[in-house]
Amino acid sequence: MNVDVTTRGPVPADMASLAAERVGEIVSAVDAPLTGARVVLHQAENERIPRGARAEGEVRMSGHTIRGRVEAETMSQAIHDLADRLRQQLRRHVDRLTTRRRVPAEAAPGEWRRGAWTPPRPPRSRRAPREREVVRRKTFALAPTSAAEAAVEMDALDHDFYLYRDADAQSDAVVYRRDDGRFGVILPQDAPAPTADEGPVREPSRYSDPLTLDDAISKMDALNHRFLFFTDAATGRGAILYLRYDGHYGLIEPAA
Repeated sequence: MNVDVTTRGPVPADMASLAAERVGEIVSAVDAPLTGARVVLHQAENERIPRGARAEGEVRMSGHTIRGRVEAETMSQAIHDLADRLRQQLRRHVDRLTTRRRVPAEAAPGEWRRGAWTPPRPPRSRRAPREREVVRRKTFALAPTSAAEAAVEMDALDHDFYLYRDADAQSDAVVYRRDDGRFGVILPQDAPAPTADEGPVREPSRYSDPLTLDDAISKMDALNHRFLFFTDAATGRGAILYLRYDGHYGLIEPAA
């Protein structure tokens, strides 16, 4: 499997070859063809920054992309941790594909069957609300899918929340990991009730009216949550304002 490695910052010269070697080894982790991999190594310029080594990677397999992101004190440790995370994510993804047909059709309300434990993420940077800016915008084309399928995709991408188009409610929605360990789905308040009471817990949005981006930022400054799902007053579509690990905000919105 070809592994494309990119370095940013003062990354030691031998770390690129180590990343290619360690990520290339995960081919043996699953009995499925892997079509390629990409790794980006970031090293902070300031040596006094704790956990200044960051490794991000993705592995492509049969139309799916498995992603991982880790931080560590040294680049060598970050590379090893990234390889372990990607290997774990691949195994979980393959296990879901091979066992999904054996899962009972009915489930208790709000129940979701999860895979292996995921290592804790690095702590977020504590930045005062007045210092936060929207520093990144992501736009995605959303194809209608079920809440359960969106949760599987979110898990495969190693995300904590995932914007999607709910096929049942015919509206934009977000699936996320709740504090109680289950998956939840937040939809607009006027979204129709589901046709089947199973899968992730369905919750109405806390806002009945659309919000401007400035309004959403003001509410996030006050709430200080991981993310805020809202209907954008400018587009009429769902969007997610989220708190990045660097303490700034990111915005996820559907393509026009």
